[in-house]
Amino acid sequence: MRSLLYLPVEIATAFFFAASIGIGSGVVAISYTHRLGDGVKVALVGFVAAAAGFGYAIWRNYRPRPKRALRLRPASAVAPR
Repeated sequence: MRSLLYLPVEIATAFFFAASIGIGSGVVAISYTHRLGDGVKVALVGFVAAAAGFGYAIWRNYRPRPKRALRLRPASAVAPR
């Protein structure tokens, strides 16, 4: 339950990081091509790519996992005392 409380914070952080990556890539494209339209397109593509990457990382961290049955270790794996 505690990890679900951190989920909105991580989503907001990922959104702001993706936005900054998009803006940075747009600025680089504008300074290289000297065209605003190209910079906007590159910024949008950069934002979508970064958001997809951050979204996948958050999904991997918070995805529902099946409950594993209690597995007993074999007797050979137990260290003698």
